[in-house]
Amino acid sequence: MTMKIPTTIVLATTLVGGLFLASCGNTAQDQNEKMENKMEDVQDDLNETSAADTRAEFDRERNDVLNELRTMSNDIDSELARTNERLAKTDLKADKRAEQEALKVELIDQKGRMDVLISNVEGSQEGSWVSVKETTKRDAAEVGNWWTRTKENVDKKTDADNDKDGH
Repeated sequence: MTMKIPTTIVLATTLVGGLFLASCGNTAQDQNEKMENKMEDVQDDLNETSAADTRAEFDRERNDVLNELRTMSNDIDSELARTNERLAKTDLKADKRAEQEALKVELIDQKGRMDVLISNVEGSQEGSWVSVKETTKRDAAEVGNWWTRTKENVDKKTDADNDKDGH
């Protein structure tokens, strides 16, 4: 038994199938364009978010570095003030005076370095931050190492633990 399918059903099915195929071609292209547009929008949103995150990260890092530099600078200022007080004493022996004068020169020199570092960080831009940060960290580490040695030397010479580090 063969089943006869009416010709009108075959023609209607062929016509509908052809329309589907024709419309699928346009829809696929339209959908492809829509998908590309959506992807561009998503990428734009990601770029905006990434830029915002990068800017926030830059601001946070820069402020952290500035706080560290200012703390170091203030510590140097405090030691410079104490050194000036010691130098103001009239009963200071010549060798102690010479040591204090040498310390004062070093403190002023290091204070100048800190001022330059602070100025560089304050003037940095997002695009130059990586190199400014690297240079600043290197130079700040040098000043920090000098500062640690200086505090230890002051403690040894005065037999006091002024920096309260146990040495």
